[in-house]
Amino acid sequence: MYIQSNPALEKDLNKKIPLAVTFVLICGFFVFFRLWYLQILKGSVYCDLSTNNRVRITSIPAPRGFIFDRTGAALVENIPSFDLTLTPQDTPDETGVLQKLSLLLREPVDVLTKKLDQDKGRPPFEPIVLKQNLSWTQMAAITSNRIDLNGVNIDVVPQRTYHLGAGSSHLLGYLGEIGRHELKKDFYSDYAHGELIGKCGIEKWGELYLRGEPGGYQTEVDALGHKKNILAQIDPVPGSDLFLSIDREAQLVAEDLLKGKKGAVVALDPWLGDVLVMASSPGFDPNLFSRSIDADAWQNLLRNPNNPLMNRALQSQQPPGSVFKIIVALAALEEGLIDPQKELTCPGSFAFGSHVFHCWRKGGHGAVNLRRAIVESWDVYFYQLGNAIGIHNIAKYAAQLGLGTKTGIELDEEKSGLMPTPEWKIKRYGTKWQRGETINTAIGQGYVLATPLQIAAAFCGIANGSFIPRPRLVLKVKEGAETISFPPAKKNLLTVTPQTVSFIKDAIAGAVNDPRGTGGRARIDGITVAGKTGTAQVTSLQSSPAPGSAQSTTNDHAWFVAMAPVENPRIVVAVFIENGGHGGSAAAPVAKEVIKSFLHLSSLSTGNPPALPEVLD
Repeated sequence: MYIQSNPALEKDLNKKIPLAVTFVLICGFFVFFRLWYLQILKGSVYCDLSTNNRVRITSIPAPRGFIFDRTGAALVENIPSFDLTLTPQDTPDETGVLQKLSLLLREPVDVLTKKLDQDKGRPPFEPIVLKQNLSWTQMAAITSNRIDLNGVNIDVVPQRTYHLGAGSSHLLGYLGEIGRHELKKDFYSDYAHGELIGKCGIEKWGELYLRGEPGGYQTEVDALGHKKNILAQIDPVPGSDLFLSIDREAQLVAEDLLKGKKGAVVALDPWLGDVLVMASSPGFDPNLFSRSIDADAWQNLLRNPNNPLMNRALQSQQPPGSVFKIIVALAALEEGLIDPQKELTCPGSFAFGSHVFHCWRKGGHGAVNLRRAIVESWDVYFYQLGNAIGIHNIAKYAAQLGLGTKTGIELDEEKSGLMPTPEWKIKRYGTKWQRGETINTAIGQGYVLATPLQIAAAFCGIANGSFIPRPRLVLKVKEGAETISFPPAKKNLLTVTPQTVSFIKDAIAGAVNDPRGTGGRARIDGITVAGKTGTAQVTSLQSSPAPGSAQSTTNDHAWFVAMAPVENPRIVVAVFIENGGHGGSAAAPVAKEVIKSFLHLSSLSTGNPPALPEVLD
């Protein structure tokens, strides 16, 4: 049978075949590209998604290390806390589950919805925390209705608890959720979103040791997200424990005496630099931060005019008042510019040029020598003494005693204070130093500023007679069976004679124990306490007290610094009461009780002081 060819049809077919082939090739290319994209480029991603439909990886946070005092008493521990979580992938009806949770928890559904919406960008198989710190009643309600709450779980999480009061909050610090800027730092490279870290105080300093290593486990789950079988588990490694130099009992005494006041108490071991007490008031409850602080509570802390977030022990820079006279006396004796037995007249005022500097006693004190001027804190004597020895000599010995520089304590944000000099004033204000400013500096007023920690450290140098110790808060870190010790260190060496040190000690012992001494309220039967009062004028007055403050903001600041027992000092205490009035009445009794508390717990030794290792820095 013969089929007649159709040239027109063949021509038409010849035109369409290449188009069909091209179309098939293009479709094949897109299919190939899609398969390559899904299986090669995104294969691991979809593999993980597939695996997580049946295998769930759950992180187990590591218990944070404990913090103890020098005797082994716990200052910070962990207690179990219970979190309510929801896994979006396992919750088909999120709206219905949230409504049921709202009824069980007795909380508005909007609050729970907001929590869920905040973490919408996270993988659907990662649990989202809806509520922290569930009560026993709430846990019972959730557990009894678990069958109707697909994707809902209760996780046990360690929660920080602080055993000291608000006065220790700056010292111990608190925890907070890691921020975006912190996650960008190398130190936090292995931290997860939402993890809690130390934000300040020892919690921040010890983050490297306290954190521990998180663990985790793999579980097989069913279609509803319920756990069926644990496939693998890695136990978390608890953080290391820190042992601080703090004496818990003396710390609690200081905190109690500071309640209702603004101020700080610092006590140091004058030989080792151990921080025995560091209390600042007002403070805050660090337990508020143990998981996450309420936004309103945080704003209240920030807006409080009494500034409870400020660590006054090392951040409050104030004129030291008459406490500074000890440094002026030391400078005059060391430079041989004063005969301590020579008497100077105190008529009640000292005229210099057109300005008249007044003594705190209007009628004056008559003729007095250096010891009596220290014991009774006579201003006119030190006006004359400061004018005679000059600002450079005063600044020289103030620098040796560590004023004007940071002490080097472990805590962040320590202030350096200020020891003014003519060079500093030219650089700061572009004007020359005036001799009248030296006279004002001689009684601890004017530009000179110091923190309570600096004052305590400076008097450690007078107590031991040879060096300023660097304050030490952390004695050791215990990592399992291993212990890392932090030895004491010297900050500055003193070039003062034993005769000068002996004279100063005798004079400040008289300030407490002589009948006319200004520090008589620090006297302790059976123990020779030496100390110096200070009353610093307020240079910036407010018209009325701050809300919630029991102290007037127009009163002078009260200082007192002491050592005991003076024959072989074991403790140096600096007390600062903001707007407290007179140092002898407001600050000296606080120092007395702290000394009594510490020495009662310590074994008083009449032997040699503890040996100090070679200088470490």
